Amino acid sequence: MKTYRDPSASVDVRVNDLMARMSFEQKIDQITCLVTITPDIPDFRQYVPNGIGNVGAFTVASDAQQIAEYAYRLQTFLVEETQLGIPALIHCEAAAGAQFTEANVFPSAIAQGSTFDPEKIGRMAALIKEQMYAVGFRQALSPVFDIARDARWGRITETYGEDPTLTAAMGSAFVRGLQDMHDRTRGIAATAKHYVGHGVTEGGLNMGRNLVTERELEEVHCKPFQAAISEGGLMGVMNSYCSMNGEPVACSRKLLTELLRDRMGFTGMVVSDYISIDRIVDPFCVASTYTQAGVKALKAGLDVEYPRPKGYTYELRSAVERGEIDIQTIDQAVRRVLTAKFALGLFEQPYPDREMLSRVLHTQAADELNFAMAAEAVTLLKNERNLLPLSRQVAKIAVIGPHADSVRSYFAPFSYPAALDMTMSREEDGQGWEEPGLIIYDITQQYVGQIRETSPRVEKRIRNDFPNARPLWRAIAERVPQAKVTVAKGINYAGTDMGGIDEALAVAADADVVIVTLGGKNGWGATSTVGEGVDATDIDLPGAQESFARAVFGLHKPTVVIHFDGRPLSNEYVASHFDAILEAWQLGEFGGQALAAVLFGDVNPSGRLPVTAARNAGQLPVYYALPRGSGYVSAGHTGMIRNANGYINDTAKPLFCFGHGLSYTRFAYLSLTLSTHELSADGRVTVTVTLQNTGERDGDEVVQLYATDTVASMVRPTLELLGFKRVAVRAKETVAVTFEVEASQLAFLDVNMNWLVEAGEYVLKAGGASDRIEQTAAFVIRDSKVIDGRSRAFYARTID
Repeated sequence: MKTYRDPSASVDVRVNDLMARMSFEQKIDQITCLVTITPDIPDFRQYVPNGIGNVGAFTVASDAQQIAEYAYRLQTFLVEETQLGIPALIHCEAAAGAQFTEANVFPSAIAQGSTFDPEKIGRMAALIKEQMYAVGFRQALSPVFDIARDARWGRITETYGEDPTLTAAMGSAFVRGLQDMHDRTRGIAATAKHYVGHGVTEGGLNMGRNLVTERELEEVHCKPFQAAISEGGLMGVMNSYCSMNGEPVACSRKLLTELLRDRMGFTGMVVSDYISIDRIVDPFCVASTYTQAGVKALKAGLDVEYPRPKGYTYELRSAVERGEIDIQTIDQAVRRVLTAKFALGLFEQPYPDREMLSRVLHTQAADELNFAMAAEAVTLLKNERNLLPLSRQVAKIAVIGPHADSVRSYFAPFSYPAALDMTMSREEDGQGWEEPGLIIYDITQQYVGQIRETSPRVEKRIRNDFPNARPLWRAIAERVPQAKVTVAKGINYAGTDMGGIDEALAVAADADVVIVTLGGKNGWGATSTVGEGVDATDIDLPGAQESFARAVFGLHKPTVVIHFDGRPLSNEYVASHFDAILEAWQLGEFGGQALAAVLFGDVNPSGRLPVTAARNAGQLPVYYALPRGSGYVSAGHTGMIRNANGYINDTAKPLFCFGHGLSYTRFAYLSLTLSTHELSADGRVTVTVTLQNTGERDGDEVVQLYATDTVASMVRPTLELLGFKRVAVRAKETVAVTFEVEASQLAFLDVNMNWLVEAGEYVLKAGGASDRIEQTAAFVIRDSKVIDGRSRAFYARTID
């Protein structure tokens, strides 16, 4: 037996043996990729006759067994018909469920962030792991660790929100659930993205320049990556499309090697975001040829090129001969790919598990978790006069607006329904596929601002493929079957087609209660208002939707607003006029049922905003953890010329703050106690928050623990999330939530860019939102200490 085929040998020994047998071309094949998107299984002998290291199988096959057949034929060819028999690492997106036919689709990442529930994120990831493993896909291009602080950026919907502590906790739970901490050979390689700072680009435009300091980069944007590396053994990282400090991230040795590997301790493989090596040539223009771009990327520490060879080709042999790159640098990238494959057990089991596949798709456990996550994500922004929950005795209900009769509204980019929308819309645009295919959907508009209507074919296909999904009006009708539920669209997603407003107003006028849906659509291309590459200068309701809302308000009917979007609600008229407002994001397959359950009180709303909701784009960036002296938190503070409102023409205060979310019951925070009021730089303090449900309903509260550094050697955030805990509290019950806060979690970068736990006073603050602090207590760290940032605490853990 060849040593690399011996499972009893160590990974390093197997890698060394295999690499000694590989030709230059076989090595290059391992650091390149093939992407296919056609419904048919291609002839792999034609496209990758000598093998391929990585495959993106964005197939649009009609069922999962066909996709398993795709994986089986691919791996059979590679293992049995190529010289060395090296299987491919097949990848797909997975942030809200594996992106293939029949896989479960969970709430989007921004909705997951609203749950503040890492435990359920871990359970979701474990289910995704089983489905991916069964179909033969072993790498997930997820989770997204971008910190979203600019709502103009369309990809905010893919993130867990604006806060690095929340993102670190949620993302680490995802990574641990996906990779299988007990048996890596049964796990999926997580690939965190987009490294790094991708969510704060200039002008809110995707792929642009990152305007972020070196300090903020490490303290804020690297924090989730570091947590996943240190706690979860993160196997993969995908680079950002952006440039930073004059360098494209894709070819920055400072970022990909010196920071990521040397400083942060990452040992896995770095893969390129799709066509990011192309961008080194155009538009960044720091290389004149693709081979030169490939050389720069490899030398920087980027191991694999997706989605097809452009810079990582056999032309690199000439670059080696010219002395532009040494073979050891190429070998290093190959070694990292092979190490991942051996660690995953691909050489022993590269094939799909068809019998397992039939058992893991749409199980009762998955459906129950899906519904629970959707219900937890629904966020009650406002509830004046206790309009909600609605009475089950209501006779006539009008459900109106663009999302009233749509299931497409429940799904975000990088979910299978959104991919269907993209591919089907692309076909309707007359864009054909070039075998084996590459998904590039350019947004072509007949005029600036044009958003095309969603094809009825798309809605029909999604309803057929996802029978669990219920349009909102139907979910409501099923929840209260004795009520008469009528539906009218009124206006479209883009707010440009107002031809149905009169019908919708007539339907609403005849109802006892009106449920009006507002907001845009998440996806790709000119059929969407938010998504990848779908950025905007206006974060308000799309088009004339505010005018529609004003007309509905003019009926003076009891009205509930449900906002569907990838951005938070940023409309002052709606926020100030309507009594009841729910933020729905994209809730996945069971979104309709979850919303109906919340509307009628079968579920007490408990979602919390993972982002700050700006009043308008002029406030951006706006987030709760602004450094002292900056933004709305500094308005009215000491200064020679100052305006207490912030702006001369408007307030600087946001519409809704981070962590905000109401309930049908009330919670009182009774006390905040500490185990000690003085600790060392390597110590910890136990923090106990006692709260009581003073209302008449059972409900979940999300206890949020923040900290403020009273006086520091560097400018620190005014408020910083330390930890959080979702806790179920029965009516009139009193409960205690106990956190363990390590001093190292309060570390920051000193003037010399060392991680420092600094002596001084810190104030802990507990409450139900960043702007609703109920209890405070202080402690002192008595000594300062420089620490290893890789081993610091990233979020406060709770003690049961």
